[in-house]
Amino acid sequence: MWKDGKDISWLHLLNLFEQHCELSLYSPCPKLTRKHIYMSTFGCMKVNFAAQVLSSTVASASEMLYGDNVTETVNFIRVMNRFFDCLNVRSLYEGRNKRNPDLNPYNSPNDDRLRWLKVDFLNYFSEWEQAVMNRVGNFTLKERKGMQLSHQTITGLKISVHSIVASVNFLLNSGAKFVLTHSFNQDSLEQEFGHYRHRVGDNSNPTVYEVRHMMNQMRAVGAVALAP
Repeated sequence: MWKDGKDISWLHLLNLFEQHCELSLYSPCPKLTRKHIYMSTFGCMKVNFAAQVLSSTVASASEMLYGDNVTETVNFIRVMNRFFDCLNVRSLYEGRNKRNPDLNPYNSPNDDRLRWLKVDFLNYFSEWEQAVMNRVGNFTLKERKGMQLSHQTITGLKISVHSIVASVNFLLNSGAKFVLTHSFNQDSLEQEFGHYRHRVGDNSNPTVYEVRHMMNQMRAVGAVALAP
């Protein structure tokens, strides 16, 4: 990928691991392993791998060892690392214990992190898109899209940010003393749609009527099923 005249490349992380982590007695990124760099199909689904690769430790090590050559890769890692922290607040004291204010519980609708998520974080990707589209050169539209994150990823990030910020504001304005964003997840929704996909077999795009029929079937079976 590309932004503001610099590459954002996986090769920067590959070089960091092979030159300074894999065979070194003192690794600047102790959590970085071959499983993080040479990922398997199952490994690509592990969120902790992404969080450990896109971490402040990796960003600082890359910046210290390679300087201006990896500027935009470092910036991207730092932006995503703070995004992960803001959406992964899990306890009242983790931020204090780790000396990381981004892990503190949300207790005010005016929290600076909420403004950062809606403004600075999303603007980062808008500016990235503008930089790519305005890049001088004979590039096709497909090539320009390949220089940035996919539009599906950007849309997913926007949905996550707006929904999390709105939920935090709603809870705090409704009387909640604090909010832990780690508690937000869509596992129940994914499990529900998993049942639908299992019932339709090879049909990965069931119609509204098929889904409604499956919902009625599942409710009927659940109503008459004997308790284990």
